[in-house]
Amino acid sequence: MNSAVIIKFEADAIAAQDDILPQFNAYMQQSAHSPSFVHDKEGYFRLSYDEKAGISSAGVMELGKFLQTSGFTVTAIKSASAGESVLATEVKYEKSGKEGSVVLSTVRIY
Repeated sequence: MNSAVIIKFEADAIAAQDDILPQFNAYMQQSAHSPSFVHDKEGYFRLSYDEKAGISSAGVMELGKFLQTSGFTVTAIKSASAGESVLATEVKYEKSGKEGSVVLSTVRIY
């Protein structure tokens, strides 16, 4: 069964300089037609997810596909914190010798 989740996307300073968020937003609009809200270094995306795969996999899978098709290399995926008591996933990437990171956290499930 597929359900929906709101994922918060936070870019670090390097990712912001690389315009990762606007690029990811454009990718999501073309590939998944995902409703979204984007401002500066933060964005919110509504994604479908397979309950068997897990909630956190939805954002990581979409971000991974985007990075791969855009010429970036994923260098690490690890647990992170996105504020008080909020668990998140940090995805680090590299392109042309520059490494940046994005933190994905689940805001709402429905």
